[in-house]
Amino acid sequence: MTGWRCGFVAGNPLLVRAYGDVKDHSDSGQFLAIQHAAAYAFDHPDLTRKIAAKYSRRMDLLVETLRQAGFSACKPQGSFFLYVKAPKAARGASGWHHDFPNAEAVSQWLIADKLVSTVPWDDAGSYLRFSVTFMAPTVAEERRVMGELGRRLADVQFEYS
Repeated sequence: MTGWRCGFVAGNPLLVRAYGDVKDHSDSGQFLAIQHAAAYAFDHPDLTRKIAAKYSRRMDLLVETLRQAGFSACKPQGSFFLYVKAPKAARGASGWHHDFPNAEAVSQWLIADKLVSTVPWDDAGSYLRFSVTFMAPTVAEERRVMGELGRRLADVQFEYS
C-alpha cells in the first residue's frame, strides 16, 4: 500500500514514551486497520520477503526495458520507484521531434502520446519516476506489461543534451 507506511520505535522506554508524546501532537497516525495489517506483516516476515522478491524481479524488468528505450536506468536498492534523468527531446523514425523544457513536459507527452504514466520531478534536476506497483497477478503478466512498455517506447529516440 504505497503511502501507507508503518514503522515502530524501539529503545530506552523514557525516550520512546517522549517520542510517542511528540508524535501524538504532530500527526494522527495510521488508522487501526492499517496498524493491524502492519502488525501481522511484522509477525510474518515471509510476506515481506515475497513482496520484496516480486518488486525486485519487476525492477529488473523495468530497468532492462528502460535501458533498451534509451534511458540510463539503474536498479535502486530498496524501492518500488525508479527515477531516471528526463530527456531533453524525443525524435521518431518518421521525422517527428519534440523538445522538453522539463520533466513535467516529458511526463505529459508520455501519457498523452504513448499512454505511459510517470511522475515528473523538477525540484532537484529533471527526472521521471516510474513504478513497479502495477497490477499483474503472474510473472508472465509482469513480462507482458514490460513488453508493452517497451513496444510503446520502441519508435522513440530520446536525446539528453
